[in-house]
Amino acid sequence: MPFTNFPHGFSNGISVRGMPILQTQPGQVYWVDNSVQLNPQARSGSDGNRGTYLDPFATLNFALTQTTPGRGDIIVVNAGHFESISSATVLLLTSSDVAILGMGTGASRPTFMFTTATTANIPVTGSGISIQNCLFLCNFAAVASVFTGISASVTASIASTTMTVTAVGSGTLYPGAAIMGTGIIPGTRILSQTSGTTGGIGVYVVSFGQTFASGTITTGPQDFSIDSCEFRDISSVLNFVSIVTSSASAQAMAGLSFTNCVISSLGTTAATTAIKLSTATDRVKIADNFGCFAILNDTACMLAAGANNVTNFEFARNHLERPNTSSTGGSFISTSGTGWTGHAYDNYLYQLDATAGIWIATGTGGAFGFTNNYSPITGAVDKSGLVNPAAV
Repeated sequence: MPFTNFPHGFSNGISVRGMPILQTQPGQVYWVDNSVQLNPQARSGSDGNRGTYLDPFATLNFALTQTTPGRGDIIVVNAGHFESISSATVLLLTSSDVAILGMGTGASRPTFMFTTATTANIPVTGSGISIQNCLFLCNFAAVASVFTGISASVTASIASTTMTVTAVGSGTLYPGAAIMGTGIIPGTRILSQTSGTTGGIGVYVVSFGQTFASGTITTGPQDFSIDSCEFRDISSVLNFVSIVTSSASAQAMAGLSFTNCVISSLGTTAATTAIKLSTATDRVKIADNFGCFAILNDTACMLAAGANNVTNFEFARNHLERPNTSSTGGSFISTSGTGWTGHAYDNYLYQLDATAGIWIATGTGGAFGFTNNYSPITGAVDKSGLVNPAAV
């Protein structure tokens, strides 16, 4: 007997008030709401509550501590919820395979205001975490990053699902983080720690049974997804410098997805770039975003990768504006890496460089393809863009 009237599922997915649910719900559902508008019979949000619809938690951070890595929990953040991010310890995206779903539209969306310090940010330690339909506001000068990837490097061995850490080179181990190393099954996560120093030397449970002789293991927040969120500067001096900054470990943020977002970037005094990757990164998707950036010549507005290569990279259907008059290195993507792979297609990019008109650095490698990308190359303010790089 079927449990619903749709025993074969939903062929086009399912949405709640216009927001797509990106994963099934095998785990628990928790509610977060500290707004003053209460539903009938509902209690005010408190981290001492049960986390239900009528008895919600008050903070997203506490809700995350109640999730179980790998279970597929969902956290619903109610319309009208507000939190102030004043340091790097207020909100930690830990656990794994958790979907954070904001409710409401416009100003009623869950709002996170960055204040007090340039170092105020949201560290991301867990893998497979997604966040949707939230508003992020900057109310402090040159806040370095909204989300910061956190990684660690240790010496460890694995027998079945038991990982034994004998030395810590750098960082802290967190339940939910992906682990990486030569011969380790891709997608393996730390589920829990059973003994030892918290986040350090000790014994851990991992998600996939395997054998790994003692060697170097790194961790990172792989498969982090940001969807349908808005990032807004209050003014040209109260601004985000970046939205996502990767950690220092190679492939720590593999699987990063940034989709359907809106960026209103007003900063003109720092290297404002939405995503900054400091290491080689695989499976990056940047698609269907709209962004307006202030003039900052010779600074890429969407992605900066330094000398690193981004592989299996999808850059699609973005509508971006940075009216730079100089684009050395690329107005939208900058890199000196020559081994990129993937495809950039159907992007609409506005700039005002009459000399070069470069939107992505040249020399990214023959395995990286371009199709139907439009960008002005004459510097004229009232002309539509041309195919760029030019069709041949």
